[in-house]
Amino acid sequence: MNILFINSSRVWGGNEKWTLRAAETLAERGHTVAMAVRDGDLWTGHARRELERIVLPFLNDADLRTVCLLHRLIVHRNVEVIVPTRSRDYWLSGFARMGTHARYVMRMGITRELPHTLKEHLRYRVFPDGIVVNAEAVRQSLARHPWIRAERIRVIYNGVDVPASREALPPLKRAGEFLIIAAGRLGSDKGFDVLIKALTLAVNDVPNLRAVIFGRGEMEKELHHLISLRGLEHQVSLGGFTTALTSALAQADLAVSASYREGISNFILESWSAGVPVIATAIPGSAEIVSDGVRGKLVPPGDPVRMAEAILEAYHHPELRAIWSAAGREAIMTTFNWNRMAEQLEEFLTELTHEHS
Repeated sequence: MNILFINSSRVWGGNEKWTLRAAETLAERGHTVAMAVRDGDLWTGHARRELERIVLPFLNDADLRTVCLLHRLIVHRNVEVIVPTRSRDYWLSGFARMGTHARYVMRMGITRELPHTLKEHLRYRVFPDGIVVNAEAVRQSLARHPWIRAERIRVIYNGVDVPASREALPPLKRAGEFLIIAAGRLGSDKGFDVLIKALTLAVNDVPNLRAVIFGRGEMEKELHHLISLRGLEHQVSLGGFTTALTSALAQADLAVSASYREGISNFILESWSAGVPVIATAIPGSAEIVSDGVRGKLVPPGDPVRMAEAILEAYHHPELRAIWSAAGREAIMTTFNWNRMAEQLEEFLTELTHEHS
């Protein structure tokens, strides 16, 4: 197949990693693959193999120049499948593929409640030939809208890299400390403030807890202030953006995902891949993969008391951490890996192209 992935992001995150790894893995399987992107430099340093990247403006949802350039790409290169991966891309790609034979396969990685408007009808019902989602919870959130054709939605779980080597990172903990790692965009939906409040409670029982939160975002100053307000400067630090998360996780005793909203969390998968036990909030996407008490511990979102209790349980029971980490690693080997994801994505794309040939 001749496949064009489309991603207009200017910030590296889980969606961008999925786009790049999916494109690379399908290229490795013999398909012709290119990427239309907004910021060519964003992808530098993350790629495992050379892929053609075509830089387009992606200025806004009504960027006619990008629509025309995308249309020209699709026609001149005889693209068979386009895979837009962000909200703006859905809109521009839908218009761009009009009058072509390309199949349109939207990729979504988070639950959304959609307004009943003409724009959303076009974007989610009229444009897509298929929708790839990374969790049953995301599929259900879309299928609740009667105007979206549920039969077009396919759940394909994310893949994650099994680490073979680790980038260098300075030591994050001193002797005797119990290290907790969290990571993600520093936004209100990630619940990092809840984690900090939970640590305020937990350090009263276990003073040698230490946590590092990696990421950038609009809540960075607020989180710094909360750490200072709670007197946790020696226990909690913000590590900024890192490309060495695997190295950080290699030093960790526990990983915590405190999100309020998520599809399938790449951070949970990366933690399992590194052999780190996980505590996560019992939101639909995370609860779908973290079997409570088997692959980790689930706690209610927004509840620092329950999260503190879970952290203390993990600290005091290393045998539980061993069970959780072993089950998580097995899940990576059997289910959440790029080869399995690519097989299922390839099957879905082939099905759609043959259906319309």
